[in-house]
Amino acid sequence: MKLLIVDDDEIVIESLDIILSVDDEFEIAGHALNGNEAVDFCEKNNVDVVLMDIQMPVMDGISACRTIRKFNPDIKIIMLTTFHDYKNIHQSLQAGASGYLLKSDDTEKQKNTIKAVYAGLPIISEDALKSFSESKKSKLLTPRENDILELIANGLNNKEIAYQLYIGEGTVRNNISIILEKLELRDRTQLAIYYWQTKTNL
Repeated sequence: MKLLIVDDDEIVIESLDIILSVDDEFEIAGHALNGNEAVDFCEKNNVDVVLMDIQMPVMDGISACRTIRKFNPDIKIIMLTTFHDYKNIHQSLQAGASGYLLKSDDTEKQKNTIKAVYAGLPIISEDALKSFSESKKSKLLTPRENDILELIANGLNNKEIAYQLYIGEGTVRNNISIILEKLELRDRTQLAIYYWQTKTNL
């Protein structure tokens, strides 16, 4: 897979370059020092996965993620950062990031996460997810909302959920809107990611 490494610290870029280059599954397609350079590179070159820092000059990583996903939704973007607060994780997911890694995560975890995201499995670092989940404890879902969340995570559509819970499709739609608002998530995919990753890390 072709990787683009984006970070305003050249030492970080060099370190990642060395670490990832020894794995035959990775090909370093290029480097960028800010979000603007990353957007420009992705417009002109073939890239499979972008490792994106968040805080950078000219254009931050979240803005760059949002821009890249608009013109090429096939590119997988993994935020690789030191920040594991709720705001950055939430904004990254909203921008379309497929993964969220911490620079403090060990090398093997970083490699495995990149491969998993490339294969289509969205992943958030365990430490980042813990912070993300803690922020939602005050926004508890009702038992009915939890049932709907679980069924969404298992791939059921609104009609199937309505049949399973003996409620109308309109009620299902209303409950999903409430769940999205409570958890501050964007769509069914993010609900499924949230459900399975919080369940895994309980």
